[in-house]
Amino acid sequence: MTARTIIEAERHENLEAFEETFAKLEGVTDEHVTALRRASTSTASRSSYPQSDDPLSQAAYTAAALRGIAEAVATLQGSAARAITSAK
Repeated sequence: MTARTIIEAERHENLEAFEETFAKLEGVTDEHVTALRRASTSTASRSSYPQSDDPLSQAAYTAAALRGIAEAVATLQGSAARAITSAK
């Protein structure tokens, strides 16, 4: 295996682990996961992850991830606010 192949394989493992964790976050829906995967699909290579030399695909993937994480944070903040209100 070449160094580039090893790096790409490790990168794909990291992205796969991220997607698994992302999908489990409270507030992240199937719609968020689908958007993340669609944003990352490269038409040239049909890879399920953005290519390291494709900044537009990487930006779309990052934006989709941030949107889902923002929804998860908003959900958790709402849960915390409801817990504080009910405790009073």
